[in-house]
Amino acid sequence: MKQLRILALLAAVSPGTAFAEWCDPPIAPAPTPAELAHDFREEFKDEFDQYFRDASRYTACLDAERVRVFQEMQITTQRYERFLNDSAKWSPSE
Repeated sequence: MKQLRILALLAAVSPGTAFAEWCDPPIAPAPTPAELAHDFREEFKDEFDQYFRDASRYTACLDAERVRVFQEMQITTQRYERFLNDSAKWSPSE
């Protein structure tokens, strides 16, 4: 838990290292009565197709963001380890 707080603090004091991408979630087509779906078949088909394209982009965005965060965590962990190693050598008066 302490490490998470420190990682959050490091992210807050160096916001230039965090370039999070916002992933827009898809909006599923609303349920429709069968009569309406019959009359507007092509429009509803297009709406579903668009939903599936948006959902694919969304999951790809989330995957990319997950990779980015893990890479950032690795770099931040290395920085934190260097800090701990360096600070262990400091005298109390520093």
